[in-house]
Parts: sequence; C-alpha cells; structure tokens
Amino acid sequence: MRKILFVVNPVAGSGKSKTYINIINKRMKKTNIEFDIKISSSIGNVTELCKAAKSNGYTSVVSVGGDGTLFEAINGIFGENIKLGIIGSGTGNDFIRSLKIPLEIEKALDVVINKSTKFVDIGIVNDKYFLNVVSFGIDGEIVRLTDKIKNYIKGTSAYITATLKSLATYKPKAMSIKIDGKLLHREAYLVAVGNGKYFGGGMMVLPEAEIDDGLFDICIVNKMNKLKLIALFPSIFTGKHMSVSGVENYRAKEIEIRSIKEKLVVNADGNLIGPSPALIKIAQSKLEIFV
Repeated sequence: MRKILFVVNPVAGSGKSKTYINIINKRMKKTNIEFDIKISSSIGNVTELCKAAKSNGYTSVVSVGGDGTLFEAINGIFGENIKLGIIGSGTGNDFIRSLKIPLEIEKALDVVINKSTKFVDIGIVNDKYFLNVVSFGIDGEIVRLTDKIKNYIKGTSAYITATLKSLATYKPKAMSIKIDGKLLHREAYLVAVGNGKYFGGGMMVLPEAEIDDGLFDICIVNKMNKLKLIALFPSIFTGKHMSVSGVENYRAKEIEIRSIKEKLVVNADGNLIGPSPALIKIAQSKLEIFV
C-alpha cells in the first residue's frame, strides 16, 4: 500500500510552492493513494519531517521546492528504503533537468502517481548527502549574491545577474585537488564535482555526467584572463566550455579538496555547508526516484 508524504518548502521560488498545495490536494484525492501534505517551518525542518517519514509508515516522500529543499529531503530519507519524488518550484531546479522531470506541477504529479522509478547515485561531502553538484570557488559568491537578489529578480535571471557581477570581481583561489589519489595543485576560479549535468539555474557545467554510473564528473576552470573568463561564460549553458583551453575535466570516485591560503566555501546543491577541506565520495547504495 502506497503512502506518500509531500513536504513543501513555502518560501521556495519566492512562494511558488505554496500555490501548489491545493493542486496537489485536489489531484491526489482523485487517486486511491494515501497521502499527507506537511509544510516546513524553518531551515532544517524539511530534514526533520523526512526523518520521521519511515516511522510514520510513509513509503515515499515528495520534495516540493527547489534544490535546497531536495538537499534537505535526501539528508532525511537516504538509507531508509523510501522512494523520492520531486516537484520543482525553486530558483534553479537543476537536478530535475538531468532526470527530465517536468516542471509543470500536473505533469510532475503524474510522474509520482505513475510509479516509474530510477536508481541514482548519491554523493557524500564530509557528513552530508547530495544529489547534484558540489562546487568550490566563484559559485559560492554567486549563491550568496543570488540569495540576496532573488526576491526581486526571479529564476534563472537571478543566477545570471549574480554570475556576471561575480565574474567581474572574483579572484581565483589556490587549492590542492586529489582525484582518486592523484594530487593536483591549481589556481582556479571554479571546481565542480557532480552527479548531475546542471547547476546555477541551467548551466551545463558537467555535460558528460551520468547520474547512475558510480562516478563523479569534475570540471576545473583554471586562472585565465578576465576577458577570456567572461567570454567563456555563455558556453557553460551548452556544455561547450569543456573544449576551451584552461578548462580541465576528469572522472573519479573520490575527490579531496583543500585550500592553500584562504578557506574555500563548500557549496552542495546550492547550500553553503561550511569551509574546506572537503572529502567527496560516492555512497555505497543508491536512491530510488520517481521519473
């Protein structure tokens, strides 16, 4: 017997998630599936609600929000044999792009109701689980600025505005990067380690990434002329940046990143979770997601 818990982040997408509650309620009442809708009250509450799902008899949890909500949800359910559904209503909605889950609420609900699933890799960074991308460098500044402006600049436009401002002012950082035991020393604008292809509201930073191959894809954008960096930016949306000189790509199961001088901010699925160092590895088990 299916029993689904919808966990809604009411502030995701500048309040868009709240408008989905009635739609979810009406659509689910037309099925024979038992369900409940709970609204998170604060940062961290999504994880708390999801942790209680198993003991309350739920077979599935549906995250209603953005990538940050999804990050909290998997840190509540992973390892509990609970299936995950995703209704994207956030600023970026990057992970669902890799899964090709529709953004339209009715179609996203159909994905959950129809029961088709896929097992995907889960990453671990320090003591946190993540689904999509962990990154270091300019993106931390982009996230900070996006949070500052997203209430009056919406969606992908907020990411682009924050990115352009960061490109003009950010300086590359010295770091050591150990990739499956191979040590590199780099001065880089960005290091992205990912399971999914997209971050930053649709930037295809890891175009060859597969969410179920047991490996991370890695992109390093090294120090380069500022004009070249700015010219590189549009190509990230199509994945063509990988062929540009100064950009490196790797594939690995375990990555360790340390700063040489100043601490690096660790950005996991759009959440700033603390300073470097960071150890990133693939979890031994996978997560079942409705697709």
